[in-house]
Amino acid sequence: MATHLTDDRETALKIGYAATDWTQPIDYDVYAAAMREWDVKLVVRDGEPIGAAYFRNGEVHASILPAWRRRWATRGILAQLFAADNAFTRVTAGHEHMYAILARLGFAQRDDGTVARIH
Repeated sequence: MATHLTDDRETALKIGYAATDWTQPIDYDVYAAAMREWDVKLVVRDGEPIGAAYFRNGEVHASILPAWRRRWATRGILAQLFAADNAFTRVTAGHEHMYAILARLGFAQRDDGTVARIH
């Protein structure tokens, strides 16, 4: 199955909003405004939108629809997400399984709680 990023910000925002596990529910307009400074890409698997990827100043995040969680993170898509030399992320509570996946791809946890590629 081919998973890739595509430039469709509007759809990515809608899918990303639906895919996010909100600790405090927020209105879509508040979410969209908060994402104004982020580069938002649509995550697509075999033609089906399955999530959104967010990029800003090296920081990377992804929101994946529940039906695709634990089976979306291929080496290819993770390579696309973390292509920048300064790429880093934070693993959200409840998604701790991502630490092992990122470690296999050459990432390590830093003192500030973020995860970054080891150079």
